[in-house]
Amino acid sequence: MPIPNEAVISCAVNPLILEETSYDVEKMKTEHASLYHSLSDEQRTVYDRIMTAIDTGEGGLFFLYGHGGTGKTYIWKTLCSALRGRGDIVLPVASSGIASLLLPKGRTAHSRFGIPLDCDENSTCNKIRPDTDLTGLLKKTKLIIWDEAPMTHRYCFEALDRSLRDVMRSHIESCSTKPFGGLVVVLGGDFRQVLPVVPNGSRHDIVHASICSSQLWNSCVVLKLTNNMRLQRGTSASTSEDTKEFAKWILDVGDGSAGTILGDGEADVRISDDILIQNVENPIASISLSKIELYWHPLTKWWIQ
Repeated sequence: MPIPNEAVISCAVNPLILEETSYDVEKMKTEHASLYHSLSDEQRTVYDRIMTAIDTGEGGLFFLYGHGGTGKTYIWKTLCSALRGRGDIVLPVASSGIASLLLPKGRTAHSRFGIPLDCDENSTCNKIRPDTDLTGLLKKTKLIIWDEAPMTHRYCFEALDRSLRDVMRSHIESCSTKPFGGLVVVLGGDFRQVLPVVPNGSRHDIVHASICSSQLWNSCVVLKLTNNMRLQRGTSASTSEDTKEFAKWILDVGDGSAGTILGDGEADVRISDDILIQNVENPIASISLSKIELYWHPLTKWWIQ
């Protein structure tokens, strides 16, 4: 009898690999063609840079930096469909459960990699050990996507990096010197939003807990998205300038440069009248886009049509 291929046997008995390779390839190819066709020039540049790192096998750590509405989730979906359409494995994770729901077959990073809830500078991932199903899955993974990365403590990234370097060096010795064991890892998020929560921590403590303060950041390639695709959707030529001004105003508020600085972290920001609720008697009806009459029901405590 011929001796069976050990690589084929390991895939057949590893349920995690079977789960991540059981996609309809033709459906994924069709989905990728549709998503890729709709990418903007800025998004396509980011997509091509990441795919080049995957195809060449050079590995690398990337951070996709863009404020809300620039299309980060759209790129995640395009990358997932591209890799799954050719039978490769991609692991999309997020820092929170709500954010993971927006990813195709997404999970939280703690659930996927077994990151300890209380991390320190010496922590490792509990699930990533030699000869486990998860380690076998990671050795065949082409890409790890980590959304909403700025809200996670840097010790979590370092724990995953430490564990991947340890198990990947048994596969390729040079992987022990590369970030995340030579895998392509793409982090995403916006530092204007939620940063790591440090109980009773000062500003310095929060900055120190951010991924930017990790030694991994020195190896990170920052990719940027600047165009707000969410606001541009459905806008006409007559309203495009107003949309650009509104998008800039949102960024100025996030950067702390809008309005007059009063000191002690306070500022006087003027809000435009067209986005204020003028009808204080029926505020829900005021923000309704259609002409719907709403009435307050005293028993149910709800506004009804």
